[in-house]
Amino acid sequence: MTDSGSYDLHGSHRSVSAEIQRLAAQARLGWAKEARTLSWFGVQDGMSVLELGSGPGFITAQCLELLPTSPITSLEIDPSLIAQADQYLSDSDKQRVRFVEGSVMAIPAEANQYDVAYARFLFQHLADPLGAAKEVLRVLKPGGKLIINDIDDELFGVFQPPLPGLALVIERFGQAQAARGGNRHIGRSLWPMLTAAGFQNIDIEVLAGHSGEIGIATYMQHLDPDRMVPLVTNGLLSAEELALFRASYEQFLAAPDAYTLWLGFMVCGEKP
Repeated sequence: MTDSGSYDLHGSHRSVSAEIQRLAAQARLGWAKEARTLSWFGVQDGMSVLELGSGPGFITAQCLELLPTSPITSLEIDPSLIAQADQYLSDSDKQRVRFVEGSVMAIPAEANQYDVAYARFLFQHLADPLGAAKEVLRVLKPGGKLIINDIDDELFGVFQPPLPGLALVIERFGQAQAARGGNRHIGRSLWPMLTAAGFQNIDIEVLAGHSGEIGIATYMQHLDPDRMVPLVTNGLLSAEELALFRASYEQFLAAPDAYTLWLGFMVCGEKP
């Protein structure tokens, strides 16, 4: 998950354990559609896969199941997350995984090595996403594909009943990430970025995940008011604003008809 940029497991979250739990839930959100889109983009079993910002191994495990004979190289800059992944994956899974500590900005691999590179919620955190895309292009084989799964907060999602205060919290959360070098509006830039990096045959899909699939709680833990406490600490949100959002959040969860639908983007580019 992490790479040089705005994601900091140890400094930007309420606790490491809470963040690991959130990442586990995030890995489950809409995975069936995510896997279907990977296949739609041409990912096939047996291809060599480079997982960029692989984090604690939750997506690694799902990719291993989706691609039962593919070798997977998991690139992660944070050694504590590599340790988490090593602990999470089974011994049989790890026979097809190679953990590599390193940055997407300088991938420790020779050119023309991989059939597929997959970056899930990574590019929003990078200070130089174009530079990262060019570096990924280098290590892909001719015809190899970079697939990016990411967000754009302008198309975050819908809530029924409405969730007052959310727009302000999302705006300030984005400001905090931008101050660390990230961009929560990266979705709109993915196509032109891949074009500028030298990719061709670019395609984009919009993914819609919703609480009717796996329940409201799994989605709403990503917006837990406790996760927003650092915004108050950093002066981006007042204690009163957070308190108002907390009340709205609790009322939303208590609503018998509470429902939310979230949008994301998957973009695929091919190396000439």
